[in-house]
Amino acid sequence: MELKYILFGALLCHATVIAQSAANPKANANTKKLLAALSKVGDRMLTGAFGGYNLFVHEVGFSMEQAYGIQKLTNKLPAIYGMDCSPGWETTAEGHETDIIDCFHPQIVDYAKKGGIITISHHFPNPVFAGNKVDGKGTLTNSQYASILQNGTPARNRWWNMMEKIAKGLQAYKDQGITILYRPFHEMNGDWFWWSALPDESQNGERQRLFKLLWQDLFNFMKNKGLDNLLWVYSPDQSRGSKTAYYPGGNFVDIVGLDWYTVDPNSYVNGYDELLSLGKPFAFAEVGPYGESQGHFDFGLFIKNIVSRYPKAVFFMPWNGITSPIKNNNIWEVYNNPKVLNLGELKVR
Repeated sequence: MELKYILFGALLCHATVIAQSAANPKANANTKKLLAALSKVGDRMLTGAFGGYNLFVHEVGFSMEQAYGIQKLTNKLPAIYGMDCSPGWETTAEGHETDIIDCFHPQIVDYAKKGGIITISHHFPNPVFAGNKVDGKGTLTNSQYASILQNGTPARNRWWNMMEKIAKGLQAYKDQGITILYRPFHEMNGDWFWWSALPDESQNGERQRLFKLLWQDLFNFMKNKGLDNLLWVYSPDQSRGSKTAYYPGGNFVDIVGLDWYTVDPNSYVNGYDELLSLGKPFAFAEVGPYGESQGHFDFGLFIKNIVSRYPKAVFFMPWNGITSPIKNNNIWEVYNNPKVLNLGELKVR
């Protein structure tokens, strides 16, 4: 089925960035149109919500709870809905690493058919360790990291199988005419994921080189699979440096952004101008309260902060669980702010 809803209309005449060409030169028509719309959104911003982790249960497992909880409290539905399809803290039997990955969910399809834009992220299993049974927190040396890119290694074989499984899920969305905002390898400038920086800063020049190769490897794999329905989102963490040092290049990225967790809803984000300088549409790809503010964070003040100080942001994506808007304060002001666009406020093509 064709993707029927894209952001369009009179507000598109106020461009924030130069109209973009998709990183994948073979991107399909719907994908190009969505990117063009995001490039020209002006001083408005799309709302988002994160639905949780596919294949996982409990409070952070994927569901439509966030969307419909927001609707109940605000009479609005978010324009963008997110899912993470790799709960990478799970373990499995050796040779079954792909069991931790499932990127397709029928409720995502239903939301897209209502006009929603879909974003997918990963907490990837660690391909260096069989069964994702990681050593400590899974931090890799640069030589271990390099093995993921070396043909014939066990790590390469596991990574290849993971990419195959991911591609299968993304293909299912393509078959339904759905474009995906695809956000792999988030917060790579932190030191808390296997794909990210090392605590030993002296090793991170090499790490940055390897990260770029790994991103490009995934990009080229998906392009060669004919997945022309992806817009690639690069999102470092705002609290760490080297935000653009890991950037794999404009030919491999469509949207740039920041992940931003904060105690103070009136605080300043670090890196907004730095990311804008890359010449891509900018988004707050993951946001929410941090530490002691969780559960009573003022999202109303937070959205006022975002729209006033960071007017070129094209969307924001609050996370779920205790960091979600429905578990914190003043959610009405978020989804009813005059500068935001929700589901149902997108121009039907």
